[in-house]
Amino acid sequence: MELSDFDEDEYESLYQKNINKSVKETVIRTSVPVQRDLFNNVLPGQQAFYEEIRRDVTFGRTHHEFNDSSLHDYIYPTNFEVRDYQFDIVKKALFTNLLCAIPTGMGKTFIASTVMLNFFRWTKTGKVIFMAPTRPLVAQQIKACLGVSGIPSSATAILLDKTRRNREDIWKEKRVFFTTPQVVENDLKRGVLNPKDIVCLVVDEAHRATGSYAYTNVVQFINRFNTSYRILALTATPGSTLENVQEVVNNLTISTIEIRTEESEDIVKYMKHKEREEVRIELTPEIEDIIEQLGIAITPILKQAVELGIYEECEPTRINAFVAMQQSQKIIANPGIPEGIKWRNFFILQLLNHFGQMLKRIKIYGIRTFYNYFKNKYSEFTTKYNMGKSTNKIAASFYFHPLLKVMMKTCDGMVANPQFLGHGKLERVREELEMFFIGSDPTSRIIIFTELRESALEIVRCVDSMSNSDIRPHIFIGQSRGKEGFDEVEFTRKHKAKGRKKADRLSRQAEQEMLEAKKKEEKEKEKHERSARRTASSEEAQINGMNQKQQKDVIRRFKAGEFNVLVCTSIGEEGLDIGEVDCIICYDTTSSPIKNIQRMGRTGRKRDGRIVLLFSSNESFKFQQAMEDYISLQKMISQDYIDYKESDRIIPKDIEPECVKKFMMINESDETVNNMEDTDDLILYATQCMLGKKATKKTKKATKKVTKKQTKATPKQFFMPDNVQTGIVPAGNLVNKYVDNGSGELSLVKKEISPEARSPTMLDKIGDTSSSSGISDNDEDNFVQRKKAKVSTPTGSIPQDEPLILVNKPNIKSVKNEPTLVPILSDVKTNTSRLQQNNTERVLSVDRKLPSNKHNSASRNNSTNETKNGFLTPDEHRYFKEHYKPDSSLSMDLIPNFDSYTKTSKIPHSTSNAIIIKLFSDLRTNNVARTIDMNRTNCIAKALRSSNQSFNTSVSSDMSLRSHIASMSQSTQTREEIPDLSNEKVLDDILGSDSDF
Repeated sequence: MELSDFDEDEYESLYQKNINKSVKETVIRTSVPVQRDLFNNVLPGQQAFYEEIRRDVTFGRTHHEFNDSSLHDYIYPTNFEVRDYQFDIVKKALFTNLLCAIPTGMGKTFIASTVMLNFFRWTKTGKVIFMAPTRPLVAQQIKACLGVSGIPSSATAILLDKTRRNREDIWKEKRVFFTTPQVVENDLKRGVLNPKDIVCLVVDEAHRATGSYAYTNVVQFINRFNTSYRILALTATPGSTLENVQEVVNNLTISTIEIRTEESEDIVKYMKHKEREEVRIELTPEIEDIIEQLGIAITPILKQAVELGIYEECEPTRINAFVAMQQSQKIIANPGIPEGIKWRNFFILQLLNHFGQMLKRIKIYGIRTFYNYFKNKYSEFTTKYNMGKSTNKIAASFYFHPLLKVMMKTCDGMVANPQFLGHGKLERVREELEMFFIGSDPTSRIIIFTELRESALEIVRCVDSMSNSDIRPHIFIGQSRGKEGFDEVEFTRKHKAKGRKKADRLSRQAEQEMLEAKKKEEKEKEKHERSARRTASSEEAQINGMNQKQQKDVIRRFKAGEFNVLVCTSIGEEGLDIGEVDCIICYDTTSSPIKNIQRMGRTGRKRDGRIVLLFSSNESFKFQQAMEDYISLQKMISQDYIDYKESDRIIPKDIEPECVKKFMMINESDETVNNMEDTDDLILYATQCMLGKKATKKTKKATKKVTKKQTKATPKQFFMPDNVQTGIVPAGNLVNKYVDNGSGELSLVKKEISPEARSPTMLDKIGDTSSSSGISDNDEDNFVQRKKAKVSTPTGSIPQDEPLILVNKPNIKSVKNEPTLVPILSDVKTNTSRLQQNNTERVLSVDRKLPSNKHNSASRNNSTNETKNGFLTPDEHRYFKEHYKPDSSLSMDLIPNFDSYTKTSKIPHSTSNAIIIKLFSDLRTNNVARTIDMNRTNCIAKALRSSNQSFNTSVSSDMSLRSHIASMSQSTQTREEIPDLSNEKVLDDILGSDSDF
């Protein structure tokens, strides 16, 4: 089998050959019922059996060095309340790869810190790594772990910088690391981090370990060299579907899942009470009127789509943007549809997609959000259509519909009123905030979740317009800039007719500069107007986005009480330490149970919380369906629907560590980290502790310059599995040799002769790649002496019928080239006695065994002729006899030189073959005479067959045919027997054959 024929399992077995994991596979085939035809044959395309593959995984002794004095117990910190579910999960996570899925705020970090602490104690040099996806999360985990576990800060490192300064030394000197998965992946690939040193790997937000995310790449890389390490994965929700959970299990090699919900028996007593209220918001009359007008305008396009079979029949108000987008992608990907029809259908579905987005915005977020989207699409299409840049009449029939013009006038009037609330949800939000902050604690906080940035800013403006000093809202969004709408002026200027004269070009440049100056002036005016409002920072953030510095500033001010209402997009759902929140308002809902659970998990951590779910349109159904799917997913996980992976126990099986509950003393530096609130200060302090200094920024800069001069680039390292054989290995050593043990079975030859056990031979020197010539000077002199001292073997020493083979010796300049004859290796076994009795070289005269011809004489006389094979000494004969036997599965014979000693001559073809060869030669050359003769023969044969002539007439025709064939055969100087055409059977054979003659 060639290397290209290996499948993934075989590649995996090659990688795992030298690690402590071994896999034994058993394939069980079970027959299944199949359909058969009337002859009891299985119909094609059916599988008559199915295969069940059972894998038995075993692990050998780990390569990590243990502290024997610490192996008999494990420490469970009692700095916090001892909870049963945490205790059980920690005990399991110490001995198997585990995925911990418990609600947010239930102490996942405490579980991780306890596992990290014990592996730090148990091993001498093993490295413990905690990976989190973002910098703020890394800082948050450092604070939680070091404040509980008591791991000394001198052995801890934080790796977040993009620079690689001192990275090699840090990996070597420290043992506990807090970092991002991208840093670990890059350092593994660079050879800075040895994967064999890792003994514990903690993965935070483990539900991200799908696809080609860095978590997956890190685990796959480590598994190639090390299977004796512990993986602890942390998440609030392992996945939204069973397939997602299985992918996470496969990528992280998880052996068991410990999942808990807020209703679990062992966790409900530690949960704070969460009051959840679901509020159904009905659509306002204004929204219903707009939806009706939009439906009338889109109805003709929807009917056309249904008739074409590209969209299912439904009410206009139930058009789904996601379904329309999927259908358009299918049409584009179908190569069998003509281009004209394809793009017509695509534009229809594109319009339905835009219409679905309009319905979603107006039903869930309100008139303002809807009208901003509609006006942008309307302006873009009408501008392109009026300028002739678009000829889409289908979209024109919608956007130029008379009812839409009426709708736009109505919306312009409503949006112009600053007190107008575009949706009933906004009124409900005001009521909830007023009721919550009446007589509430000054430390109370509220978070409002929504998916759209436009909606977030509208909520902030709505809450700010209440003019209540106790309610102070602010927006909290991601870093990307807001999408700018369609610029009608810029598009018109860019695509209008351009003159070719210099004056026209100068005019366009002046117009461009004037437009840019006007835009800049308008932006400055809008910025000045925003600065005068209370929502200035929120509006600025909605336009330009919020970088990490701005995000941390908003969180700090939110914790300090400067803002007590935070309106978040999806960035606030996970990963950030926003602080204690007393109330959550979900302005919209999603079909993802992960998002819903993460939103609701932001409250009820340290004190009771309240959750308000605002539903409109079909949001209630979406939410209930998502939560029911997650409940059924939890049941399937608990019922072993997941295919788990085996993991190494690491700790020897004969050792059962006992739990020691202990209050961990926290040193001064760890206590300082625990009290820090700012993320940047925490990371800076941890970095300084890692480097063993607490310097100011100026000193740090000066140190950078000195270090940059002193450090040198470390060469890249490549790590290999343990006990792997390196260097160049002969191909013969990679092949197993079998011999017949006498009973018809083959047995493996285990005998090995080390190179040191015997003296090197001429073949060893020739095969030595370390020498350029292959043979040293001393070996050449010895070889010449043996050549001169050769003794001719008596005639009777070798039977005359013994097969001989001509052998040429290597190209050695100081020795004359003389071909000799030696027995082939397949006969070594039969001539063992003669080889043992005669230690001299077996050399025979060439003239005695081979006939004399010009080839032989020329070869003997030409002393400069290069040869291919060498002479064999008695030691070499014995070596071949022991290792290359005739009954072995692998044997090697000397290669004879047939080129110089083979006599060839031409043998003439037979008469029949010569006629056939001549016939095909004439056909290839398109010989006209041959074609005419063949057609004439064919016609005569058909005429004789069809006519009812007498026997004499047949004989005369036969004679004429004989004379014709005889004339044809004269060209080849041969003659063959003419068939008797008077015989009816002979004529049938001629006429029924495929030949033309």
